[in-house]
Amino acid sequence: MNVEDEVSSTHLQQPAKAKPKSRWQYMWLQLKVWLGFETLHEEQGIRVLRSNDPNYNDTQKYMSNYISTTKYKAYSFLFVNLGEQFLRLANAYFLLIFILELIPWIAALHWYITLMPLLFVLSVTAIKDAIDDIARYRSDKDINNRITHVLNPQTGAEFTDEVWHKVKVGDIIKLYNNESVPADVLLLSSSAPNGLCYIETAELDGETNLKVRQSLAETETLNDNPKELSGFLARVECETPNNRLDKFVGKLIVETEDGEQEEETAYSLDNDKIILRGCVIRNTKWVTGLVIFTGHQSKLMMNSGKPKLKRTNLDHLLNRIVYYILALLLGLCVLCGIGAFIWETVRGYDFQEYVPWQKPLNTAIVIALMRIPSYIIVLNTLVPISLYVSVELIRLGQSQFINWDLKMYHTDTDTPAKARSTALNEELGQIKYVFSDKTGTLTQNVMVFLRGSINSIRYGGAEPDNPSMGSKVDFSWNKYADKKFTFDDERLITAAKSGDEEVDKYLKVLSLCHTVMSEVNNDELTYQAQSPDEEALLTAARNFGYVFLTRTQKSITLDVMGSEETYDMLALLDFDNVRKRMSVILRCPDGKIRLFCKGADTTVIPLLNNKSPGKLDKTLSHMNDFAKEGLRTLIIAMKDISDADYMQWEQVFDEAKLSMENRDEAVSAAYELIEKDLDLIGSTAIEDKLQDGVPEAIANLARASIKIWVLTGDKQETAINIGYSCKLIKQTMEVLILEGEQFDEVKHDIQDLKNRIYDVKKIAKKQSIEPEFALVVTGAVLRYALDESLKESFLELALECGAVICCRVTPLQKALVVRLVKEQKTDLDDNNITLAIGDGANDVSMIREAHIGVGISGKEGRQAVLASDFCFAQFRFLERLLLVHGHWSYIRMCKFLRYFFFKNFAFTLVQLFYAPFCGFSAQTIFDPLYITFYNVVFTSLPVMLVGVLDQELSSEKAPPEVYEVGQLNQLFNKQAFALSGFHGFTVAAGCLFIPYGVFSESITFDGLDEQSMYFIGTAVAGIVTIVVNCQVALETTLWTVFNHILTWGSILSWFLLFFVFCSPSLFQLSPENFSYFDGIYRVLSARTWWLTMVLTCVVCLYPFMGYRLYVILTQPTLLQEVVYNIEKKKVSKLTTLTKTLKAPIKELVEHFPHIHHEHKGGVPVYRSQRSQMNLRAGLAQTTRGYAFSGPEGMGQKLTGGEAFKKVPRTDNRARTASQIVDVEGDPIPMLPPAIGVRPRSGSMRESVRQKASRVVTVD
Repeated sequence: MNVEDEVSSTHLQQPAKAKPKSRWQYMWLQLKVWLGFETLHEEQGIRVLRSNDPNYNDTQKYMSNYISTTKYKAYSFLFVNLGEQFLRLANAYFLLIFILELIPWIAALHWYITLMPLLFVLSVTAIKDAIDDIARYRSDKDINNRITHVLNPQTGAEFTDEVWHKVKVGDIIKLYNNESVPADVLLLSSSAPNGLCYIETAELDGETNLKVRQSLAETETLNDNPKELSGFLARVECETPNNRLDKFVGKLIVETEDGEQEEETAYSLDNDKIILRGCVIRNTKWVTGLVIFTGHQSKLMMNSGKPKLKRTNLDHLLNRIVYYILALLLGLCVLCGIGAFIWETVRGYDFQEYVPWQKPLNTAIVIALMRIPSYIIVLNTLVPISLYVSVELIRLGQSQFINWDLKMYHTDTDTPAKARSTALNEELGQIKYVFSDKTGTLTQNVMVFLRGSINSIRYGGAEPDNPSMGSKVDFSWNKYADKKFTFDDERLITAAKSGDEEVDKYLKVLSLCHTVMSEVNNDELTYQAQSPDEEALLTAARNFGYVFLTRTQKSITLDVMGSEETYDMLALLDFDNVRKRMSVILRCPDGKIRLFCKGADTTVIPLLNNKSPGKLDKTLSHMNDFAKEGLRTLIIAMKDISDADYMQWEQVFDEAKLSMENRDEAVSAAYELIEKDLDLIGSTAIEDKLQDGVPEAIANLARASIKIWVLTGDKQETAINIGYSCKLIKQTMEVLILEGEQFDEVKHDIQDLKNRIYDVKKIAKKQSIEPEFALVVTGAVLRYALDESLKESFLELALECGAVICCRVTPLQKALVVRLVKEQKTDLDDNNITLAIGDGANDVSMIREAHIGVGISGKEGRQAVLASDFCFAQFRFLERLLLVHGHWSYIRMCKFLRYFFFKNFAFTLVQLFYAPFCGFSAQTIFDPLYITFYNVVFTSLPVMLVGVLDQELSSEKAPPEVYEVGQLNQLFNKQAFALSGFHGFTVAAGCLFIPYGVFSESITFDGLDEQSMYFIGTAVAGIVTIVVNCQVALETTLWTVFNHILTWGSILSWFLLFFVFCSPSLFQLSPENFSYFDGIYRVLSARTWWLTMVLTCVVCLYPFMGYRLYVILTQPTLLQEVVYNIEKKKVSKLTTLTKTLKAPIKELVEHFPHIHHEHKGGVPVYRSQRSQMNLRAGLAQTTRGYAFSGPEGMGQKLTGGEAFKKVPRTDNRARTASQIVDVEGDPIPMLPPAIGVRPRSGSMRESVRQKASRVVTVD
């Protein structure tokens, strides 16, 4: 519900109560409020405040201006923070384990074994939270103690300095240039003429371009005179505090005395009269304002709430896996309890003389029940306590690499890429759908006026029949001309100079119908425009001699061919996303009232009169021609209004502006009353060029099986031609257009197009041709296509198409389209990961709706950036974000998780296998200190480094097709988790039973027994540490010096720390805690242990290596195929090169004809012609859209049938590396198919390879 909808009309009809006459009346009012007999206006859905009346404002109990963004208080930090941390399942679980360890009957481990890692995790998190909160506290303190200037209403003598947190509602404050605004204030007056004020809103919306605010004409005369301001008596009735930055609803009621009678005059207040907290005053010496909202009720603070937390699919899977592990743990503990009951019944009963049963453990059933919680303690490491902390640290490291990537740095604007969220990195490697805005995202958003249609005559652009078109216009005669502007049709400037009536109307609409503010800097006229479109049109009119000079609240001044003209501003009918047009009503110098309008053809054409239908047809024909060139078009219209009609409409408009209930709807209805029966003047066409690298980026994203949907507000023809230009729509695609004005029409058209696709595919299948389709949808169709009864059918149609363009869409429709695709159900655990990318405020809704939002820091401000998860300056960087950083992050995280669960299972299940040997007594085989340090020191760091640095393929060698491993979620899923667990199970068995078999009946050379628990425990601990670290070495594909240090250092750390744990001094200090005394010395001195360690490593690791080789040879992923064949090719080339090393240089060059040699300073340099080329630059033939230019020979291809390749069709999205090239441009050989192996995804393996062959064609 809108804010104004919440305001009760009954309260608006009654003015605020009369001002109390004495202090006792104020006290009486406060007492009634406290007793509940009086209701505050705020509780009635409306805020009422008085200027220069602090006593009355105090009775309303408005919030102070003090702010606090801290999360904790000093006295409650420990309790609140721990409470939050124990809400996490893993932390609560280990707290339970710690409590169980304090119970002597079931404690199988010392309490500090669990407490130490738990305290470590809790402390790290608490310290991080404390540091963040202290930083917030210091920032709050600095802000609250800033100085502003407040008028003392009692003395009214001067403005006094006051700290921000003491500013109150109703105060009048004065601000100087470059000062920040301490609260939301109503602008009263300023040093600039006409009450103008320039502000910077970077803290609110990230925009650095200046915006304009203007006071009411009735208050601008107050100036900064303290006496006049202190005598200003007024009442403000407005909306209650809300977070709408772009909207304000209220009215100012000025109280004046006429003799003995008081009069009240109401004035409408909107967002243009309000300066919000956080804004900075710019280019204005001073302003005065009346405080409306303070502290946490200011709009800035109400927008400071936590954004919606986005969680990746991997996060959800991990949570489910933790529950699976808990269920497995309970099952294993119950199994051990049953084993304890059997053992105590069969064997333990006879051992009571040596191990007596003690109360309360005096029966087998009680002992068995006590063993269940005991084994929960022993096997607690099955649940990964450090998993979430490790994942966050890895994501943080991955995010830093995105921030540091120089290839995503835009030098022209000095803008680096930034990961605003560190929780979504791996999901960047799983994107299936990209939803993109067009203007400012695919295009540069640098608008230039190129074409025009005036009175059925087209201007601009070269034509063979008209030599005057195409010649550059000379604007040197115009002192106001913008030197950067060019136009190629002399006829328009000639008509403007000759006084052509229609051209005069056309250029006056461009120069009068806008919201631009002008400035003169160093004798140069400059414009402050919030829309690039308006600036482009105004610049064109300026060059043609219709120069916008200045504006006030009540007038606009032009320089028309050297003479000044002043127009009285009567009304401005503003633009919004629903109206898609704007109008101004002016009294012209000839005394007539005219309405000037510009807007989208879909909204302006229905408002035109029928006086000249031929003119409309010709204008629409011109607009279609402009749209085919990829230009943005607008309709230009106007009308004359009689004084009587205007006076009648003005009354309706004033009532609408003053209404507090449904003001927007009332104002829009008033607009509709006057915006009708318009005279068509013509149309404009503005060019917005594509950004650099957009076609190449889209082509590579398409090769990665990422479907791109463009959601734009442009005309259908413009959107289609931009689609061709950026290679979203290929020349071989059949374009399907979904149109319809009614529900039944849309429903019928959807079914017709689905039937069309089915029929074409059926025919193409017989001819071994794969047809491709592109779908174009209008915003009018989406109103019905997104209906509950049609959306599934519409989605089926859209998913059959390789490209989808939705034009004339609203911001809400963008979000609904994203939600429709995001919520579709698939067989891959709903793995339809969506990404939305845009640059403007109208893209914020879809950016927030998608799984991942990307903001472009462009010309339309930074609202999209502030709402995004990742941001950069150009669309082309999206390719690297997804295909490089996203792909790497997904692979790294999957490796980390598979290994993490493997090492925990391998370590913990040793304890399970040891249970029968200790009579299911919950005795641990490991030194308790080893259990403590296993995850913290011995095994955690190498795999975390893999999660941050590892690479299967470098960015230069990886073709886009390998991105599919993330889309298909091939590397970590429930099956991969089960395999990791089984791998850990087998390694645990090998690490226990092989050493046990070797040492069970052996003795040392000095006659000591080697089968003691201490000896076996130390021996197994060393072997487990070495095996799991060797496993991470096998998982590592990119070796750096850090990998070597951490991997082999982790193994070395076991030896070093065990020398400490087993030292005689520690044993003497605490025999109970250091019971494995002398274990490491005995183990290392036993030569059989070293042989056993090697044997165990071979037995445990070779099956894994064999299984991985089997998968690569029989059922490889595309990534595995590419990596395998690249390595195979390297070996082959190395062998060939070795054989030719003794040959003369000339023979060597002849042997490698693609290598040429250069001479630098007399030294021969041999360089591959392709080795330095970017892989993606030469993979596919460049095809340009016909909006700009066509590829050479395309006509021959189309007429000769070459464009229609005969490629077998398969619905399997997996591919092979049969035709994917390596970094040198050579095809990578395909692996031989395995015999008797089941094809992936149920389709024939050879069909998959044939489909992959169409992806890349190498000449």
